[in-house]
Amino acid sequence: MVRFKRRYLVVEVVPEKHLKLNWYGLKNAIVDTVRKLHGDYGVAATTLGFQIKYCNAETRIAFISSGRGPHKLIAMALPHIKKIYNQPVIVRNLHLAASMRHGFLFVKKYHEEKIRELEGKLKTDAEKEHSQHVKEKSYLR
Repeated sequence: MVRFKRRYLVVEVVPEKHLKLNWYGLKNAIVDTVRKLHGDYGVAATTLGFQIKYCNAETRIAFISSGRGPHKLIAMALPHIKKIYNQPVIVRNLHLAASMRHGFLFVKKYHEEKIRELEGKLKTDAEKEHSQHVKEKSYLR
């Protein structure tokens, strides 16, 4: 028996206005876009093994699982997604990982860089102290 190899796409969904992001809306938007770009062949090729493994509405980060090979069709479709639930969005492909573990390691580093970037913009000591307190309580440890 042959092992089914997977790829995990780490994506960020950036809405223009407030959007209640969930896996169902993201999955439908991806399937519709793959259908527009690659037709029935693309949908059939990507359906096997296609799942939204993780979708966080607060950080707007999602993990898309797909078989190796058809993941390229999904990756090509992501920048062409313009709407989820009829609300304008931008979908950014952040990382392609071979395992969920490596994807989460990337997300951890990505969030740490964002925190450092935001800390550089802080002006007062009180803001910096509050930021340090939030960082200690966060899940990034």
